[in-house]
Amino acid sequence: MHVRSLLAAACLAALVACSPTPEVNPTASAPGAAAASTGTSGQHDAAIDALFADQVKPGNPGAAVGVYHQGKLVFAKGYGLADVEAGTPITPQTQFHVASVSKQFAAFSVALLAREGKVDLDADVRTYLPYLPDFGHTITVRHLILHTSGLRDQWSLFEIGGHGLDDRLRQAQVVNMIERQRGLNFTPGSKHMYSNTGYTLLAEIVHAVSGQTLRAFSTERIFQPLGMDRTFFFDDVTEIVPGRANSYQRGDEEEEDGDAKQPLKRSLLSYDNAGATSLFTTVEDMAKWAANFTDPKVGDRALIDQVSTNGTLDDGTPIEYGFALVRKQMGGRTVVTHSGADAGFRAIFVYYPEHDFAVTLSANIPFDLESKVNAIADLYLPKVEQATSTDDVPAPVDPDADLTPLAGVFLHPEQNTLRLIQDGTQVYRLNWQGKRENVVMRQDGSFDFGEPARQRFTPVRDGDGRVTALEARSPRQPQPVTFARVQPSELDATGLTPYAGRYRSQELDITYAIEVKGDQLAMSSLWTAKPVELKQVVADRFDSDAWWSGVVLFQRDAAGRIRSLSLNGGRASGIVLERVE
Repeated sequence: MHVRSLLAAACLAALVACSPTPEVNPTASAPGAAAASTGTSGQHDAAIDALFADQVKPGNPGAAVGVYHQGKLVFAKGYGLADVEAGTPITPQTQFHVASVSKQFAAFSVALLAREGKVDLDADVRTYLPYLPDFGHTITVRHLILHTSGLRDQWSLFEIGGHGLDDRLRQAQVVNMIERQRGLNFTPGSKHMYSNTGYTLLAEIVHAVSGQTLRAFSTERIFQPLGMDRTFFFDDVTEIVPGRANSYQRGDEEEEDGDAKQPLKRSLLSYDNAGATSLFTTVEDMAKWAANFTDPKVGDRALIDQVSTNGTLDDGTPIEYGFALVRKQMGGRTVVTHSGADAGFRAIFVYYPEHDFAVTLSANIPFDLESKVNAIADLYLPKVEQATSTDDVPAPVDPDADLTPLAGVFLHPEQNTLRLIQDGTQVYRLNWQGKRENVVMRQDGSFDFGEPARQRFTPVRDGDGRVTALEARSPRQPQPVTFARVQPSELDATGLTPYAGRYRSQELDITYAIEVKGDQLAMSSLWTAKPVELKQVVADRFDSDAWWSGVVLFQRDAAGRIRSLSLNGGRASGIVLERVE
């Protein structure tokens, strides 16, 4: 997954007709939706329309919605514009870039080859891709699929190497970067950490084994047999795709539910790489994919069960991830799902195996899709007693409770510093975008920042009840990680001077300059648009204000002289830059 974040009631004035003509009809339904409705035609149309009324305004980007139930497409509609400049409406036939929703098709392609005996999921990846470095640990094909390989993420490597994610990023460049890597994030099989690199390599394995690109293989073996005629891996950014959705955002950040008062801008995306991302598809085609889960036409029941079952670490510890599909509880129901976010695109595919039901949403401007899926499922499926996003989340305690014992600075060796700031009896943190996130204390003694499904913290106390550390857990990483409380330190310009200098990464072929700017350090290269600010936490440790550089750790030799630094940010850790004398 690209490293940038994911997120009812008058009739929508900007509602787009599902007619293929460019004329906008604010009341028409998708062609074929009524015929495919199995007696529920129009029953839920107004309610679904209302879900998008607040976010999709006239003349703005929007989304396409597809609802599959018991073998049929029962609802399909477009809202807003695929191309704002041309005024092209979104329809159920509009092709969207669906970001990491793409991954399940790369994994399924490898699963097909494995069933034919052409790929061994537990073989060393170097069996198929001998050009990969020997990291001293075996990385298997299964490790790539489950994101347990330890490989550094390609998007983090691109950013550290001086490329923006809106640059043209080619498949060959990813392979070249991987060939030059000399370290891993962790021992393969010991942890789960999302790595787009692994899925680019799955595409390379498909090519090496079958002689076909992932685009050609998946089209021949998956999309054509299922009648997904408008679905393919977009692996050439110069290719023209008439009527495709373009990517937009508001303001300077790609935020979910962005401020409507901010100006609308293009959110550039120029990927020439496939596997981790770059699938073009429609909500109508994704309904055909959903049907294959219930009545397999590509693969068989055993294969469908294999790809829709969560995996484990090497020691057998369960993780919340399978073959680019996650089986979990969502809205109180069991689902098999994956979402995606690249530039301004957002996408989600959610299949409900107990109901032969699926919802797929594709958007060309950031907003929260999961809540929309839950609301749509509630319209069609039997009611549930309790709806939670993951497992049971303890209720919050009194919002006026005194949280001041939590205030402080907490460090993990590689992850970003956690600063909990006191405001009266309340405590909050500032996220990397500078926004305040209030602490929500739970009845079991844990706390989070309003999103318990993402990460929760449990205070660790000494004999006097003082909070000495925080233990963090997340659904996809079963092992807890510890953030230790520290007393932060600050240096003046004189104390910062020894850190100044030039530092070079051989792995990424880039040199950074570290300079003293006022009371902090600034890091820049030939390619940085503006210097990255480094703020000291403790001796030789600095936090950066860029997601990809995260924590900057300086290393000294036996004489105490600073000889190198390492970057630990995004999904890439231990990137060493040697000091250039």
